[in-house]
Amino acid sequence: MLRFIKTTVAGGLLFLLPLMLIVVLLEKAVHLLRPAVAKLLPMFPDHLVAGVTLFTLVTLLALLVVCFGAGLLAKTVLAKRLLGTLENYVLANLPGYQLAKDTATRMAGIEDAEGTSVGLYEEDGCYQFCLAMEPPSNGWMTIYLADAGPSGGTAGSLLMIPAERFQRTELSWLQVMNSMRRGGRGAVVLAEPWLPKTS
Repeated sequence: MLRFIKTTVAGGLLFLLPLMLIVVLLEKAVHLLRPAVAKLLPMFPDHLVAGVTLFTLVTLLALLVVCFGAGLLAKTVLAKRLLGTLENYVLANLPGYQLAKDTATRMAGIEDAEGTSVGLYEEDGCYQFCLAMEPPSNGWMTIYLADAGPSGGTAGSLLMIPAERFQRTELSWLQVMNSMRRGGRGAVVLAEPWLPKTS
């Protein structure tokens, strides 16, 4: 019973922390943009639209424009080089950073250029969803097997397996994580196109 309570609390914490972090970062970003927007729109401080001040709506719009600009900047060669250095020497030392990055990338619907792909790992006739971390090399590959428990796919194991035991799929990691969060409901339907036919 104590183990159940502990794992459930830990799973809830792992679920809520990223959401709280997003809310805090958005609040801070809006707070930083308010002075600039106040100089541009001094005439609309108290006008309400659906209970929200026009000032706040314009600030959120400005935040979206800044994010779009940052996204364009991130595609430049110099920014990629700087980000690569930062990731290799600083962020790579943070536990769970790469998994969080890959998950966020897949949730945003962006294809990862580093070669990760969702697939099925076969062992003794059983199949498990996994994430291939890199393309095969010399007949071997590294896969991430997510824990389907309360962690919601944010914890798991890394395995080095023979490449023939990996079946690549066209699924997104978000689809797999949604199935995991529902206790595996819908997993067979998701995997069916890549499972061997049984008589």
